[in-house]
Amino acid sequence: MLISIDKIKVSDRIRKDYGDIEDLAQDIKENGLINPPVVTPDFELIAGERRLRAMKHLGYQQVEVRVMKVKDYEHMLKLEINENENRKDFTRLERLEYARRLERIERVKAKKRMGQGSQNSDELGRTDDAVASKLGIGSRDTYRKEKYIAEYADKETLDAWDKGDISTHKAYTEIKKAKEEAEQRAKE
Repeated sequence: MLISIDKIKVSDRIRKDYGDIEDLAQDIKENGLINPPVVTPDFELIAGERRLRAMKHLGYQQVEVRVMKVKDYEHMLKLEINENENRKDFTRLERLEYARRLERIERVKAKKRMGQGSQNSDELGRTDDAVASKLGIGSRDTYRKEKYIAEYADKETLDAWDKGDISTHKAYTEIKKAKEEAEQRAKE
């Protein structure tokens, strides 16, 4: 249901730290609103205050909402908590799969730019730099290390790295050292 943003009533909410609203606003501007805020039939906000703030930041006058009936205050409180707590972040391996797919897209874009003879320095650059930047993982070196880990790690190391029990750098150096020692033994 599309309604005026001003119709939504925001009462005292649990979340006080809204994070980076600008980043969320830019994502909504670029990709659209994927998951609309949830409101009661009388337009009291149940879930989605960050999205609502981002849309206000963008100057939107209307917002798509999902209307949901609530039994009572306790039910509404549980919905607010569940919306924010029952999420699961991507694992490192899942994020890396996203990066690999993104890398294919970035390669196509780079070939297109090269074919057009682009002189725009903002459009130039390495594919692995673009992927690392979009994923927020630092540098292309970190991205390359993550790909190396995914390719060469044994199951135990891969599981520990994926859970965050071992850093990317440590996993990479251990795997690389073990691989080099195995190659040296094979030559002997």
